[in-house]
Amino acid sequence: MKLKVENKRLTFMSLFLATAILAGISAPKAHAQDDMLDAADDALQMDEMNIDGKLSASERLRKSREKLEEKNKVMVEKKIEDIRIKQEIALTNKLQDAFGKNLNNLNEDKVPVTQAAPVAPVAPVAPQPVVVAAPTVIEKIVEVEKEPVKEIKKSRVIPFIGASAIKGDKIDFESKMNIGASLETFIMSQLSVGLGLGYTTLDITDIANDFLNSGTQVNSTYYNSFGLGRKMSYDKLAIEGSSKFFLTVESKVKPFIGGSLSFNRSNLKYNDAGNGYSYNGVSYGNEGFTSTAMGAGVKLGAEIDFNDSVGFNIDLSYSKVLSAALSSNANTTNSNPDQVRLQNVTKSMEDSDTRTFAAGLVVRF
Repeated sequence: MKLKVENKRLTFMSLFLATAILAGISAPKAHAQDDMLDAADDALQMDEMNIDGKLSASERLRKSREKLEEKNKVMVEKKIEDIRIKQEIALTNKLQDAFGKNLNNLNEDKVPVTQAAPVAPVAPVAPQPVVVAAPTVIEKIVEVEKEPVKEIKKSRVIPFIGASAIKGDKIDFESKMNIGASLETFIMSQLSVGLGLGYTTLDITDIANDFLNSGTQVNSTYYNSFGLGRKMSYDKLAIEGSSKFFLTVESKVKPFIGGSLSFNRSNLKYNDAGNGYSYNGVSYGNEGFTSTAMGAGVKLGAEIDFNDSVGFNIDLSYSKVLSAALSSNANTTNSNPDQVRLQNVTKSMEDSDTRTFAAGLVVRF
């Protein structure tokens, strides 16, 4: 009986090894050998327990092989699941890094990413997917500093200095001094209005006096007193209202055109006191003539910005008297030829064209 059982044992082991090789089981060697020995032992035990022949040897071997195949399948699935979980964890980490960098670039702040722990597979339960929690975005309120609003300075003061030329049919004078200042403000983006005050002086030598051209004794006496001609002085005070249209206001150089209306008060007189010269009951030396007239003019020029507060202004203007002058005489009579001479010179100046060049500093406020 023992010999018979031993022979069966050897037979089962041989069949089982052959079957396992043909089935191509890819389990590790150590585990495969243990499983085979366990299966063989189970088959022998079952054989000893079922001597009576209820199950045949092939059936017991088949059932044992099925059990081994099931175990091998579970091991392979577990191995695949482990590999898959590692790959998903690596991919999740990469996504977290990329997502965190993008949020840092947008908000300059770190965004915490919460990752759920991988779920360990339990055989033979179907593998569970890895759950990655949605990233939590922390909103950060950043106070943005407002850009300072650039102050637009609409008003300016322009002190100026320049020169005037008065030219007509009988006269051609150039001013000795021409100074003034104006206050201007913008009423539109390119249009300004202003009010100015100007003062002009010039010196004249009167060489066309009638006494110098006469052949009488008066000529020599007059000449001995005053030489080639009496010295005149002229001054004019002008109150001017003006308007300028700037062709551009965005650039540093701002060209403009404009116009003006002026109220002019002029005074022409001889500088000497007459040197004691008297003739025909007239004492020379108090001659003078004052005139008041309205004028109009046009302007052409430009402003050059140094900064927001200071600039430079240059302009060229042309003006002419519009109305007849209102005149007043000094304490002399019309019988005084030099008094008449002053009136004639003043009228000639008012009928003439006046050209003025001025340059000044622009102070904005």
